[in-house]
Amino acid sequence: MPEDGGKQGRRSGSGGLFPFRVAWIIPVAAVLTLGLGLWAWLSRHLPLDEALYRSVGLFEIDGNAYSHGEPLADWRFRVGRWTGAGVVLSSLLALAALLHEQLATALARWTKQAVVVIGSDPLALAAFEAARRSGRSSLWLGASAFGSASLRDIALAWPQRERARAVLEHARDADHVLVVNSDDAEALSLARAAHEAAPTAQITVLMRDVRLAEDAAATLNQPRTRVLSTAAVAARALAEAHPPFLIARTSGHARIHALIVGFGQTGQAIARDLMVNCRTSYLDLPRITVIDPQAKDLEGVLRVRAPEIDDCADTRFIDGEIGSRAVRPEPTVIARELAAGGPITVAYVCLADDASALSGAAMLQSLLRAVDIDQPPIFVRLREARVVAEGGTGRGLDALTPFGELDTILKASEFLSNAPDAAARAFCEAYRASLSAAERDDPNNRSAFPWDRLDETWRQANRDAVAHIAAKLASAEIPPERWKSVAGLPRIAETERLFRGHSDLEALARLEHERWMAQRRMDGWRRSEAPSKNEARRTHPSLKGYDALTEEVKEYDRVFVRQTQRAVRGEAAD
Repeated sequence: MPEDGGKQGRRSGSGGLFPFRVAWIIPVAAVLTLGLGLWAWLSRHLPLDEALYRSVGLFEIDGNAYSHGEPLADWRFRVGRWTGAGVVLSSLLALAALLHEQLATALARWTKQAVVVIGSDPLALAAFEAARRSGRSSLWLGASAFGSASLRDIALAWPQRERARAVLEHARDADHVLVVNSDDAEALSLARAAHEAAPTAQITVLMRDVRLAEDAAATLNQPRTRVLSTAAVAARALAEAHPPFLIARTSGHARIHALIVGFGQTGQAIARDLMVNCRTSYLDLPRITVIDPQAKDLEGVLRVRAPEIDDCADTRFIDGEIGSRAVRPEPTVIARELAAGGPITVAYVCLADDASALSGAAMLQSLLRAVDIDQPPIFVRLREARVVAEGGTGRGLDALTPFGELDTILKASEFLSNAPDAAARAFCEAYRASLSAAERDDPNNRSAFPWDRLDETWRQANRDAVAHIAAKLASAEIPPERWKSVAGLPRIAETERLFRGHSDLEALARLEHERWMAQRRMDGWRRSEAPSKNEARRTHPSLKGYDALTEEVKEYDRVFVRQTQRAVRGEAAD
């Protein structure tokens, strides 16, 4: 997410009681007061030292400056009296502001703050405001300037000393900590310091790079520390609110054909979510068409990370751009590539800033009209969603659907929740309930541990399983109102089931195997003929079609489907 330093500075800098930008008035007014006094007294032929001494009297509020019998009719005395009074009052206010800042800083260091936000990213400002609205005492460490509406809500700029040390001093015993910084490496360092300062806090780390966030989560491996990518959070929240597999079914498409304009972190996160979490039993392999100025280079990077990506989706990468400055390649070339993939189900515009995204989306609308392609729903990554009217005419910009705004990302991150990952926790408990007591209590069965004892690998596996539940329910023809945009784990009625017989179970087990393979392949795993998996080389013998699996391996997928049904029916362990 690009920086928005100017906006952040304007908003946070105005929070102080005595803003620095007006402090220069004090010395200017003081010089003016002394200058007027000297001018007036010297014109009366007083010596310089005597004139200076009497001029200082203009700063006295009680009017003693005029005890020498000089009339107030002299305009220099009258003006000097008021500028002098202004200097005195301004100095008192400045002193009060300084004392307030020192007091607030001391309180932030020596008292507990319920919520501590760490970092200078625009998301940090939004998080600080969200924490304030929640009514909890909050501290923002990394603001552009000091600000404090009250002693319960304090924004502090980074101190001159080492930042990790500042975190250790200010985050002690916090209940919730959010780390969001423009530098991912520094964010990881600050997260470690936050855990050291507040080991029992719920710590959420929001990073920019999707793969780095995954690796950092596995490296930290702390039960109360969650490392997320803002791009992945935005992509998942969008898919939950507007499931592309549901749009494809409503439109009568045989597969999801997604057009992604801009293939940065957000575009890549959307593509991965489409491949892994949006697979259903009634749709073919998805088609993903990417248009980006560096599409071919990004494709090369992606194929290094996921060598078997062609088994996850039919992908087309086009070097080009769609915006107000250029449309390339030629519209006829773009139209030919798009038509080759079949009707477009959804389009995602993920560009560097809101202005570019809106411009690109508007140009995409014009382009599709010009080449006679039916316009799909167009989703635009906007940091400020209010630039698009809600409930508008449905034409032009009002036809666009924004996603990825800061408040949505923060809400989806659950950084203020006392028990985040509620759906994944419930899924974990459903799995534990399906095991025998001996299996549940086996210390070597690490996947069966309670949530707070699980390794990050298994916690992430539960999150991934939950992310695909909506697609499984859609495949089982469970009505969308049961699972679309449902907070937490979806619940089905007592009369509803994911499967009612062996054939239904096999169809969902096949789908689960496809999801598992897509997840593994997008994480860099490849098929191997070796009898067992190789963690170091990321090879696995089960990366092949469901029909080619042994019955023993198929049973893993069937168990997973049974576990999903148990979870959505609320049959968790006591």
